[in-house]
Amino acid sequence: MITRIIVAAFLLVFLISCEVPVEVELPHAERLVVDGFIGLEAQASELRVLRTLPPLARVDVSKMVVPGVTAVIEWKGASIPLTLNADSVTFALPAESTMWDDGIARLTVKGLGKTATASTRIPKRPVVLSTRLIDTTAAYGTPLKMVIADIEVDTATIVWFTEDLNRWGSDRRPMLHYVPKDVIRQSGSGPRTTVSLVVYSIESFAAPDSVNITLCSADPIYDRYLRSPFGSGEGLFGFSGVNPYFNLSGDGIGLFIGASSTKVGVKLR
Repeated sequence: MITRIIVAAFLLVFLISCEVPVEVELPHAERLVVDGFIGLEAQASELRVLRTLPPLARVDVSKMVVPGVTAVIEWKGASIPLTLNADSVTFALPAESTMWDDGIARLTVKGLGKTATASTRIPKRPVVLSTRLIDTTAAYGTPLKMVIADIEVDTATIVWFTEDLNRWGSDRRPMLHYVPKDVIRQSGSGPRTTVSLVVYSIESFAAPDSVNITLCSADPIYDRYLRSPFGSGEGLFGFSGVNPYFNLSGDGIGLFIGASSTKVGVKLR
């Protein structure tokens, strides 16, 4: 019995010593990666272009830079070349694009011998019909002030808001992490629909004298992106649904989203 154990141990050591490291080359298709809104105010609109890295590579933005990348936007018959910023990653969007609405914007990005394109509709700007302040009480008894805005927006767009206290943050690039509950999905039978939206609520003792609110309306392809990663539900270590929806075509992945916005100031006292 002891002899068998010794022989088995010898064979185990022999087999372990015979292991040969094997390098497996995972497939990698280099592609352009685009992320951006157009049509919003300057601090919320941005176009970012990077490239994919090989599987298992450490994420390093400096290695994701696309040398010689160019980007052009077509808007209502005009072709507008974009200027690459000093970071070599983002492009400056036309200043006038913050006022664009009710039209199709087309993007063409070129770099690494590859071309990626995308089209998006910038919806009509939200119209604020009225705002009203309501003093109420939360379920746990704390006094609240709530601002309700009646707004008119394009049917089938999605709507969200930001306010100058930045309780939700102001960075609205599409491919950052978002909580879908922040987005209100619209539907209706006509070209525009009127909705009432609670755009602000805060405990009354902490309420400022006034607040500036920005109402945003976006192409519904953004909604499709927000919904797609979740599919049938989230898994413990990742999502169990389908892959994220992107609207880029050609040699690229990512999102190019058209949106418009309207600012309104509301007095709370």
